[in-house]
Amino acid sequence: MPDSSPCRKKKKLTLIASKQGVETAERALIRLGFDSRSNFAKSKLLSRSTVANFFNQVPIQLDSFKRICDALKLEWQEIAEIKESTINSVPIKIQVNARHDLEEGVQQEMLGRQVTVIDKQSQEIKAVITLQGDISLISDPQIFEALFKKYGRDTIHITDIREGSIKLIIEGSQEDIERLLIQIKSGELTELDGFPVEDAQILSESSEDGESSEQKWRLVEEIVTNQIIGRDLRGADLSDADLRNAYLIGANLSEADLSDSDLRDANLNSANLNGANLMGANLSDANLSGANLMGANLSDANLSVPQLSDANLSSADLRDANLSNANLSGADLRDANLSNANLRDANLSGANLSGANLSGAYLSGAYLRGAKLSGADINSANLLFANLSGADLSGANLSGANLSDADLSGANLSGIQVEKTRFSDNLGITEELKKDLIKRGAIFDDSPGDRSRILTRV
Repeated sequence: MPDSSPCRKKKKLTLIASKQGVETAERALIRLGFDSRSNFAKSKLLSRSTVANFFNQVPIQLDSFKRICDALKLEWQEIAEIKESTINSVPIKIQVNARHDLEEGVQQEMLGRQVTVIDKQSQEIKAVITLQGDISLISDPQIFEALFKKYGRDTIHITDIREGSIKLIIEGSQEDIERLLIQIKSGELTELDGFPVEDAQILSESSEDGESSEQKWRLVEEIVTNQIIGRDLRGADLSDADLRNAYLIGANLSEADLSDSDLRDANLNSANLNGANLMGANLSDANLSGANLMGANLSDANLSVPQLSDANLSSADLRDANLSNANLSGADLRDANLSNANLRDANLSGANLSGANLSGAYLSGAYLRGAKLSGADINSANLLFANLSGADLSGANLSGANLSDADLSGANLSGIQVEKTRFSDNLGITEELKKDLIKRGAIFDDSPGDRSRILTRV
């Protein structure tokens, strides 16, 4: 059973390959007989974008970084961007991934920090300290490291902060870690920065990153090898994975981490992706018909030409997503964030977009016949040649939007905001309505005339 904890809220550690490290990796790629990076990615079940980012010196997840280096028979510490070196440890910059879903109030820049990564030759060990409290109340993790130094534990560094309640993953010399734990167990140290200490224990290296990473890639291999309907993958970490053509019909992927994964041509028909993290995922040509994507993070995802008809995308984060030519007919997109999304020529007929954020979205040629857009924020969106016939736009904010050549026949335009909204050659606009819209700040570029009775173009 995969880890059911909400992985979308975990803070991912990332590494960048150094310029020299990339050159070494390139030579290893050739030496080991891989004729291309894409073939190498496929052989290791890694998404092509993850491998490309590695070689382009773009930050990637720590476990993926290690996997690439292991496959190339390289020491990952020697390939990473090293900031400074010491005899016993290798300090490197590890930063929290920039996630749109860190809504708990923890700022990403606050968690960026210098972290001492354990050298295999060193005697440093790892421990977890559990604090009682809300992780969103932590203003700066550096405070905890300052407190450790106050207690004379100079070698201790924080490598990660996780929920449940607050878990501080720390590393340091065996002597400092053991003395700190004795202080906690004896009751001498009962709180850190006002957060009561609940528990403290030493972790083995294998019980942390290594074992969980192996389990992750075994699961990825099992998914791509066997076709099973209705898999239970709640909370599973499938980030950076190559899941092209994966058979995931009816799968339960609620709260799963699929960030930066390659899901091209995957069959996710009727899958439960409630709250899943699909940030940066490639879902082009995937089948998501009837899928539940309520509250999912799809920001920066590639959703070009997927089957999303009747899908539940209410409250989903689709910022900057590529949905050009997507079939979203009948989809539930209430309160979804589609700001700056590419919806060119998308089919949104009968879709429910009430209260959705479509500010800055590109909807040129989109088919929105009969769509519900009441109360939607559509400011500065491009709706050139869009079909909005019979759509409910009541109370929508269309300020600054471009509605030139859009079909508005039979559309409900009551209460819409039209400050600096551009209209031109629109079907369904009466002369009386035109005058009223101009009074409210709309801009009409076409010649005067009543086009309300002109037939809709085929």
